[in-house]
Amino acid sequence: MAELEQWQEFASQIAKPDRSIRCNPDGIGFGQFAIVCSLPGAPENVQKLIDSPVAKLHKQTSTEHDSNTSTEDIVKILIEQLPCFGTLEQYAWLVRATVALHLLKGVSTKVSSLVRKLSGAVAGLDLACFRHSTFMIHTVAKSLKEDIPLEGVNLLHAIKKLALANSPQLYYTALALIFAGFDAITHPNKPIATYRVCGVNEALQLLDTLDAPWLQRQCASLQAIYQLLKLLSLYQNMVIMRHAGKRPQELQEEHASFAALLCATDAQVKSIRQWLEQLSVVLQPYGIRQDEDHLIIADLIHVDMLPLFDDWDQHEEMM
Repeated sequence: MAELEQWQEFASQIAKPDRSIRCNPDGIGFGQFAIVCSLPGAPENVQKLIDSPVAKLHKQTSTEHDSNTSTEDIVKILIEQLPCFGTLEQYAWLVRATVALHLLKGVSTKVSSLVRKLSGAVAGLDLACFRHSTFMIHTVAKSLKEDIPLEGVNLLHAIKKLALANSPQLYYTALALIFAGFDAITHPNKPIATYRVCGVNEALQLLDTLDAPWLQRQCASLQAIYQLLKLLSLYQNMVIMRHAGKRPQELQEEHASFAALLCATDAQVKSIRQWLEQLSVVLQPYGIRQDEDHLIIADLIHVDMLPLFDDWDQHEEMM
């Protein structure tokens, strides 16, 4: 009862200033992409080949057409030289450059098509020796998060691209970035020591810390709550729903040492669902005015997330 009163007290104190949740990635410019390409890690021969178009991108006087031409040259070189990327450092550089390309603003249709081709080729690289390597996950995720860098909706966009890549190592990297995103919201000034795949229990522990006092500190802007829910939604799709109905042996075959981390129990799912329902009640005062930010959050909870837990219940009944 005391906890409910605390949540109700928080709800009564919510101010209603004009707000604007950013749902689309800010992206990066050609100059920032040039900086990413200039970072160490590429094979020496590849770095020499891209030096000229990268130098052109660094010039702020270049037109968008010229920048697209230089970017096109870089992507073509990366596709042609893909077999040269054999070490972990080189692979991390390649993934970072590919994700940066997905975030690049102002690209032509031709460049977009080439980026999709490169992305598919990177996902198809045979890196079985790194597949379940915690060091690989840390190296690639750290490179993405800190060197591009990935923040806000840019991070969400990158995670989705990695999750859809049909690559085990990129899938685990995406999971590590989800929890890096959680940390950035809950502990914004604390550096991340290790980027790693975290389990469902750790997700629940995180939600336990997001109580009424924490939410009250976010009431000046709903962007943090939106970002948190989008990360949780990605985790819901990538872990909980993806593995619904799978036997322990199937998880072991697919994920090896990560299997135990990626298996959700009915009790854990109910706890996450309860937290979402409680958050929805707390944010209900926004619904009186039907302001746009509240509608975005409400849709995220009631359209995107809670219905998936109904699907989970059906899986449990079948099992």
